Amino acid sequence: MMPVNRIFDGEDAPLGAYPWMALLGFTGRFESQPVFGCGGALINNRYVLTAAHCTDPQFTSGRTLTLIRLGEHNLATDEDCTSTGRTQRCAPPIQTFTPAQVIRHPNFDRRSSVSDDIALVRLNREATFSNYIQPICLPPAGFDITAFLGGREVTVAGWGTTERGPDTQVLQKVQIPFVDKAECNPHYDNTLVDEQICFGGSGRRDACFGDSGGPVFINEIATGRFSLLAVVSFGQPSCGVPGVPAVYTDVASYRTWVINNLRP
Repeated sequence: MMPVNRIFDGEDAPLGAYPWMALLGFTGRFESQPVFGCGGALINNRYVLTAAHCTDPQFTSGRTLTLIRLGEHNLATDEDCTSTGRTQRCAPPIQTFTPAQVIRHPNFDRRSSVSDDIALVRLNREATFSNYIQPICLPPAGFDITAFLGGREVTVAGWGTTERGPDTQVLQKVQIPFVDKAECNPHYDNTLVDEQICFGGSGRRDACFGDSGGPVFINEIATGRFSLLAVVSFGQPSCGVPGVPAVYTDVASYRTWVINNLRP
C-alpha cells in the first residue's frame, strides 16, 4: 500500500509486550472495509504519533485514515490469548477509534524526499489504559541517541510485510542497530536532513512495507522505562537488504512540535 516501510527477519511479539502499539486502517472511496497499512504509538490517552506520509493520500493510494486500533495483537482472532503450560492468559477486547483530528507536520516532504515525516492523530475519545494499552514516553529535547544507546540495538514492531509475504497477522518485532548518518546518507543520494536517522542494515533485519509510522523504542537501563526514539519512515524498494539501513524520523527533534500540538 505504501511506497515505504513490515518487519523483516523478525519474530512474533509476546502478547501485551508493547502496549503502546497502534494499528492504522485506511478506506478508499469504494471500499467498505478498511485496509491496514501503517502503525503508530500511543503517547497519551488522546494521541497517537505516526508518520506524516501515513496521513497523506498521495502516499496511501488515495485512501483516507479512518480507523485506529489499540490493544491489537493477532489480526486473525477476535480474542488474543497465550498459553504457558496449563495457564491461558487473554487480552481484553481491542479498542477502536476514529481520527478526530490529523496534524501533519507543516514541512512534510518539502525540504527533501519524505522529510519531516511525523504526524499526530487525535483519537475521537480517550483511550482506556490497561496492561495491554499504555502510552510510551517521548525522549527529552537535546537527546543524544548515540550516548543513550551505548551500542545497544533498538526494537521496531509492526504488522507489515515480512519475508513470508504481506499477510502478517501477529505483531512482529525485530532488533536493529543504529547507523551513523555518514554511513547511511550515501544510500539515499546524500539527501537526508538532520532530523532523519538510520537503523538496520545488519543481515536481513529490517522494517518493511506496512510498518510505516510504527515506533522504534528501547528501555532506559536505569529505570526500565521505554522511550519512543523514532518513527518508521522509508527505505529502499527491497526490504531486508544486508548493509542497507532504512530511514526513520528522529522523535526527539520534534518533541517541542509534538507538545505544542497536544490539547486536553
